[in-house]
Parts: sequence; C-alpha cells; structure tokens
Amino acid sequence: MAKRALISIMKWLATIVLLAAIVMVVRFFCMESFRVSTDSMEVALHKGDCILVNKLPLKDNPGRNRVVLFTSPLLQDTVSRPLFLSRCIGMPGDTIRISNDGYRVNGKLIPYSPRALNTYFVTKAAQEEVLATQKKLNIPLRDLREESFGISFSMASFDEYQLREELSEEANVRFVKKPVESYELIVPRKGRTYRLDAAALTACREAIQAEAGDKAVFRDGKLFLDGREASFFFFNQDYYWMLSDNTNEAVDSRHLGFIPRDHVIGNAWFCWYSNDRQRIFKPVN
Repeated sequence: MAKRALISIMKWLATIVLLAAIVMVVRFFCMESFRVSTDSMEVALHKGDCILVNKLPLKDNPGRNRVVLFTSPLLQDTVSRPLFLSRCIGMPGDTIRISNDGYRVNGKLIPYSPRALNTYFVTKAAQEEVLATQKKLNIPLRDLREESFGISFSMASFDEYQLREELSEEANVRFVKKPVESYELIVPRKGRTYRLDAAALTACREAIQAEAGDKAVFRDGKLFLDGREASFFFFNQDYYWMLSDNTNEAVDSRHLGFIPRDHVIGNAWFCWYSNDRQRIFKPVN
C-alpha cells in the first residue's frame, strides 16, 4: 500500500511539474498576460485592462497598425527595462511622414485611428456651447484646463466628429485642433545602408550606440565611427516606429527612437479582463 501511495504521489508530482513546464514554455514563447498600466492606448485599451500578448515569431508579429508590447531600447534602461504599448506605424524599410491628416507610409495615407486622442482649443465665445453639446452627447473630455483664451482638452477623433455635427458654424470656427508637427523618417532595415540626415541621426542615436558601442561618438550633430565622420550606417537588425493613440499620455518612438526587433515582445491579441464588461474577450484593434 505504501509503495502504491508513493507511486501515486510521484505521478501527481510529475504531472504538476509537466504542467508547470508547459505553462512556462507557453508564457515564454507563445503568449503572456499583461496588465495595462497607462492610458497611452486609450481608447483602444484602458488603464487596468488585462490583455493576452501573442509572442509567436510570426511574419506579421509585430504587425502593421497593430498594438504592440515592447521594452525600452534606451541604454540607461538596461537593468530594468520598462514595458510600453504603442501602435506599430512603421515597418523595416518604410518611409514615414507624419502630418495633420495622418501617416503616409510609403506614400499611402493611413488616417489617424478614430480612437486616437488629440488636443483641442476652444475660445471663450464658444466655450458654453461646446461644453453643453459635449454634455448632451455624453462625450468624455480629458485633461480639461482653463486657459487665458478659453479651455483646452483632449478627446477622440470620432468624438470630435460627433461634436462638430451638433455645433453651430460659429462655434466650429472657434473649436480648433492642435496641429501635428510634421516630419519624415525611413525605418532602418536589417542589412541595408541608412543615410543619416539630421532627423535620422536624432531618431537613430540610441540604435547606433547600441549596435556600434564605443566606436560611435556623437559630436556637434554628427556621427563619428572610429574617429571618422560617417554619413551612412549599416544596421544589423530590423527596427520599428511605434506611436501611441493617446499622444498626450504616452512614451513611444518620439521619445525612444526606433524600436529594435529584439525589444519587441509581441502583438496585443485580446482583452480578457476590463472594468468595462463590453470590452471583455474582445480583440485589440
């Protein structure tokens, strides 16, 4: 009896160890749960949402215009790398131009997500009508502030459309969206030579430093490799350009530069828990 009991216990222990090993393999290589800790992807994801992240090494992971989980590529963050969620706007080799009407990727316009948050200004003359209409439509205003000229706030692009449909012509004129600073970049691609102009040098600084190490020296807005000025750089891995929907509350490629492939964890797959029940078990778009 004792021998049978021992065998039974050993079988249970083996089963538990096997299950634990499977869970660890799945978490490390396939998918993992992640709790959203910021509002960087509001309103696609909210702070406190729990999501599953697809970590499988697939061709479209990370995917264009997908919400991606990645770690900081900054050299000072090597000990404890913070996690970030942003939308993958640029794939390796893409030419990206950011402007008021959206992103132009290789010349093709990709409008801003209707869920993307923007900053708006309203003068005092239209303030009462805008706030009354906003309340009537139950549109949330984020970061509402009193300004010398009136008020400023953030809202989603779709909410802006709804609000403008209800406002008078005079109020619409006094309801202004904050302009987006325009710039153009080429996303580095593995095995390709990359020309370094002023904008590229700023965006690629951390990536070049990580790949070239002590050989790379930045001085007077120029790159020097082994003491010689360089106007081109050859990258050893693919990179991505990540931008968050909520640009006011986000840290993304505008602050971190290009995101290297080995810092990408995977695509946000679906939300398995949220304070908003309508969001539970819904795919992340």
